[in-house]
Amino acid sequence: MVLAAVCFATHAHAQNLVPNPNLDGVLAPWGQYLTAAPDPTGVGAAPLHVALPDFNNNPASGSALVDINTSTPATNAASGIAQCFNFAATPVNFVNYGGSFLVPAATTTDGSINATVEVRLFAAANCNTFITGGSQGRTFLPGLATATWFTATDNNFVLPGAPVMVASAEVRGYLRQTLSPQADYKANFDKFFLVLNSITPVRLLNFGVE
Repeated sequence: MVLAAVCFATHAHAQNLVPNPNLDGVLAPWGQYLTAAPDPTGVGAAPLHVALPDFNNNPASGSALVDINTSTPATNAASGIAQCFNFAATPVNFVNYGGSFLVPAATTTDGSINATVEVRLFAAANCNTFITGGSQGRTFLPGLATATWFTATDNNFVLPGAPVMVASAEVRGYLRQTLSPQADYKANFDKFFLVLNSITPVRLLNFGVE
């Protein structure tokens, strides 16, 4: 009982705000994200929810399989998943955000693709009145392990002019072109998080979920 109470208190003070962060059983409310003008146009198959692989190897949860088609060279074109969500307007000094990705064995690691997790913060609901954003990622360089989960994170992303009132956010997970020697690349995304004003480890935020 003492352990449960401690973990509940930690969660209350360091809440992961991302809806369905672990892709538990469904893709929703995540939707497809494709870059568009004035950025290079992203092209890719619609994202799919798959039972495996899963960050915790739990087929009852699953992950999002995303795809990018690079047959048309377009540096920085991107394809993946994203969602916008509201929360009570909060004065924010810094955020702790991130997500995990896995390179399937069939995906070539040739330096042509970067897996990116991005957060964008807004002053108004429904992702209006952009404040700032940040991203973390990793390029699929030759020799990068496949069928292995990697986490892209920044646990101390400080907002310019902090504290700043924030009322909504958009979180994205996507594949971004750097080169285009092949036509198609895939990756899985899972285990997203966005925490305001706390660097509490993600494992505490998700205690007992999976």
